[in-house]
Amino acid sequence: MEMGKKDVIEEKLLRFAAPSLYQKMVEIFLEYNIHSYDIYATVVKQEEGFDLTLRFSQSFSQSATAFVSFGQAKEPDEEITGFFKRTAEKCKNQLISDYYKMIKL
Repeated sequence: MEMGKKDVIEEKLLRFAAPSLYQKMVEIFLEYNIHSYDIYATVVKQEEGFDLTLRFSQSFSQSATAFVSFGQAKEPDEEITGFFKRTAEKCKNQLISDYYKMIKL
């Protein structure tokens, strides 16, 4: 590496980097009545796939991460579907909690 040149981690929006995976995420989150605007989904490309990060909650302060192979990104399998369902459940609970905190103010 050249001196003065920094390693840049290139985080990309899931919607553009892996459209099939994004669509599956949206479908699953809609089952929990969570809109795609409630989730900030990004990926960082690695040698064998993507590091996926889903951020949610007020100010997107909560997150869930998973590694997704390129094959899973093209055709999401049960492992990825399960990750999305678990994360959607956490997100739903956090949104409910945030809502009750807000109305108490």
